[in-house]
Amino acid sequence: MRIRFSRQTVIRLQKELKKAQSSNSLRLFKIIKSLLMIADGHSLDSIGNLLHVSERQVFNWFRHFMAERFSWLIGHHYRGRGRKPRLNKEQRGRLFKLVEQGPEECGFECGIWTSGMIAELVLREFNVIYSPRYLCELLKKIGLSYLKAAFVSDHLDEEKRKQWREVTWPAILKQAKEKKAVIIFCDEVSFAQWGSLSRTWAPRGKQPKIKTTGKRKGMKVFGAIGFFDGDFHYLETPEKFNSQTYVKFLESVVSQYQCPVILIEDGAKYHNGPEARDFKERMKAEGKLFVHPLPSYSPDYNPIEKLWRNTKKDATHCKYFPTFDDLRNAAIKAFEKYMLDATKVIAVMKKLRQNAGLLPV
Repeated sequence: MRIRFSRQTVIRLQKELKKAQSSNSLRLFKIIKSLLMIADGHSLDSIGNLLHVSERQVFNWFRHFMAERFSWLIGHHYRGRGRKPRLNKEQRGRLFKLVEQGPEECGFECGIWTSGMIAELVLREFNVIYSPRYLCELLKKIGLSYLKAAFVSDHLDEEKRKQWREVTWPAILKQAKEKKAVIIFCDEVSFAQWGSLSRTWAPRGKQPKIKTTGKRKGMKVFGAIGFFDGDFHYLETPEKFNSQTYVKFLESVVSQYQCPVILIEDGAKYHNGPEARDFKERMKAEGKLFVHPLPSYSPDYNPIEKLWRNTKKDATHCKYFPTFDDLRNAAIKAFEKYMLDATKVIAVMKKLRQNAGLLPV
């Protein structure tokens, strides 16, 4: 049998529910919530399971309400509220771990947390009510924040990354000091003529529209930055990235230093092609070039990646390039700024330099 409440009754119950939340009355919240769920056609059994009470208790609440109506509910505002709706230190620590595990591990199908879902989690795990608005403040207090997720490769080897941080990188710094060498981080990047998009301020409800030629032509660039002095080197290549063009870039970089060069690179295949290997071995024998590979799938350990992001932000995001030369001029203009002002390069290595004991610039 379906129980129906009048529209006025439902509206008043919803108002009473908000009062119960604001007054932190857990028992009254459960009573009113059960009545609204009955009105929505939920079974007594399902309501009891959600609210962690017996089916008989739900029926008794319904019977009392039908007999005494809102006067019975109002009386609960002045009764003892039982357990205070606050999480102690231990419970806050457990909540932090539950949120950190992710929604799916906590029985939700959704992959992102919302304040409403966490409020439901708190009620389920600790039998405590928090309004979603106040809950956000609580989450901030326990060290959580609302962040955009990022992809990470499922091939990451944390042991090798730890080895790099704690052993390899300190050894590179020591090697640079002993040999009086420079440390260079190297990478390559492509800038597309059709442009790139990013968030920007615009009139509400009106999505920014950026013209594009749709041409797939791109500007391919090798780049390197100096760890100590913020040097910036680049070489544009009209060809594909390969071992031959990479060697041309390395020759250009090495020729600009009178001291040894310690090169840090990722594991791109053409970095270790036949020509590249021969050049590196010859330069190492002459004491001019020493190469250290980054751990696999670790672009976050290469600070020049951040410089490329800054370049696209300044030079290509939300811009229209009618011709390839327009794109090229925009990118080169950004590169020239890096060569004139080393602080722009050093800024992307701030944390790495601080950890190495270098004074901030």
